Amino acid sequence: MTTNFFQNIINLNVPGHWNLSITTDEQGKIKIIGMYNVPKNGSQASKIVPPFVMGGTAEEMDSQFFDTIEKPVQETAGFFNNMEDYRKGLEKAKATANAKTATTTAKPATATATKTPDQEMPDLKAEKKKAYDTALKTISDLQADCKYEEAIALIPTTAEYPEKENELKNLRNDLNRKKEQMAQFRLL
Repeated sequence: MTTNFFQNIINLNVPGHWNLSITTDEQGKIKIIGMYNVPKNGSQASKIVPPFVMGGTAEEMDSQFFDTIEKPVQETAGFFNNMEDYRKGLEKAKATANAKTATTTAKPATATATKTPDQEMPDLKAEKKKAYDTALKTISDLQADCKYEEAIALIPTTAEYPEKENELKNLRNDLNRKKEQMAQFRLL
């Protein structure tokens, strides 16, 4: 028996790691669960991308498998490669910023200004925005680590941020969806 399955994998032109699980049943149906990842992508994103799931008869899988997965796998590979480029650029930017900070702090200290009673109070709007941005950053970090329940618990209330109601609702829905996907994946 000869097949061209592995040639088709190579022809997709997306080097990476493939994890495929193939299940068959008594009726001759096949279920395929697949995960694709780029090695050393330096990103937690690979933990978030859900697996692809396909099912059908052997004939359907023979004729449709590669046509069905080609575009999504290429998009995933492009995403992982862009994330790696972004991570490297971010590290370079941090290094540059740290170098500039080091030269700035090396300057001789000047006399510190004393506070006068006429100085303004801190901007409450700016502090509220900073707290919101910090919460979203923490949620994003938890999401990258697939800690969806913890992330959901940190979502600010719409009472605190009524102008962000739609954004917060969408974030909550997205995290709940990913939490459910993760639970389903663990059951397989």
